[in-house]
Amino acid sequence: MRRAAALALLLGGCGNPQPTAAPTSAAVPTSVPQVGRAIGTTSALTGQTSALTGAISDFQVERTATETRVALAADTLFAFDEATLTPAAESNLTRTAELVEAGGEGTVRVAGFTDAKGEEAYNLDLSRRRAEAVVAWLRARPTLAARSFEALGLGEAEPVAPNAGPNGVDDPQGRARNRRVVVAIPR
Repeated sequence: MRRAAALALLLGGCGNPQPTAAPTSAAVPTSVPQVGRAIGTTSALTGQTSALTGAISDFQVERTATETRVALAADTLFAFDEATLTPAAESNLTRTAELVEAGGEGTVRVAGFTDAKGEEAYNLDLSRRRAEAVVAWLRARPTLAARSFEALGLGEAEPVAPNAGPNGVDDPQGRARNRRVVVAIPR
């Protein structure tokens, strides 16, 4: 008898449509995990990434006790193999400039990074020229003209993703994540 009553209750609800939750938009993280190292230092990290992290967004902010770090995807700032800013770069550079304006005293360090394709010397030069282009853009703003900046070209150092998979096959998504400019703003 109990089974029949439980079955009746269970089946009785089958005819009624269940309410559905309204779709929600996925939260976009505004920070990246703290890695505990300064621009220009190396790490013993293996370069492995989680499948959950996906590609680098075009604008990521990480705040630590001493600085705010803005990571800008180089592919949104520059054309392939170029160090001239594209018109599309202005939006993210404006957001970066606002963070610099709100930042603390001290030198703002701008570091350019490349992927591992090509010659190391060429990548170092390209990454330096890209960092210098970002510094020039920031300095052109009247509110930042007197600010102290340092441009660094670090080439393929400090990758945030593998440039190739475990089998040695090229990883275009990983290489894209490694092509970036990082702006370190004192807090």
